[in-house]
Amino acid sequence: MEWWLWLIVAVVVLAVIAISALVTQARRRRGGAVVEHPPTRGRGEP
Repeated sequence: MEWWLWLIVAVVVLAVIAISALVTQARRRRGGAVVEHPPTRGRGEP
């Protein structure tokens, strides 16, 4: 494959990662249901 095709693939992958990060931050600001680490129960809780 030509080097410029790898460059285009890399740029597209980075763009997708950046867009997904922006969407996640926007959801957090709006109070959306983004749960990365669900709360765990402590030992004394029912």
